[in-house]
Amino acid sequence: MVKNVFSEYYTLAEEYVKLENYTKAIENYKFAMKDKSLHDASYYKIGQCYAWNKQYKEAAEVFSNILKKDKNNVSLKSTVAYLTAMQGDVKGACTQYKNLVLENPDNPDLLVNYVSVLIVAKDYETAKINLEFLEKKFPSTTQLKSLKENLDKLSDSVAKESEAK
Repeated sequence: MVKNVFSEYYTLAEEYVKLENYTKAIENYKFAMKDKSLHDASYYKIGQCYAWNKQYKEAAEVFSNILKKDKNNVSLKSTVAYLTAMQGDVKGACTQYKNLVLENPDNPDLLVNYVSVLIVAKDYETAKINLEFLEKKFPSTTQLKSLKENLDKLSDSVAKESEAK
């Protein structure tokens, strides 16, 4: 009977997620976590809700804790890197993505994310080098065109600013 109550909380939380009421979803997932069998899934969902609710610090804390139990999980590492960037620590995110790319050289998504944060960090030279590598190694990557355009536009504006001085 008690187990059913926790399952109901989990189900209710899922419904709140569908309604994009992440605060209520988090409340219900926290109740569902009291059941051992629902604990890990609920905790993961809480992290997602924090991220969707733009509570990046809280989300990063949840996913970092989960990562401690599953140290080699590339998806979790990437999520933590993304959340690091969303908190404004772009240099930290660059370092995390660089390490992820080195550890997972056959994952084009990580390289796309790395180039993206390099552009945000205004490290255009490193972004260009990695973008060229992405183009050679993964020529069918859908984000190539938009990354190139973004990098060209930003590096051109920086060059024009330098000329004006």
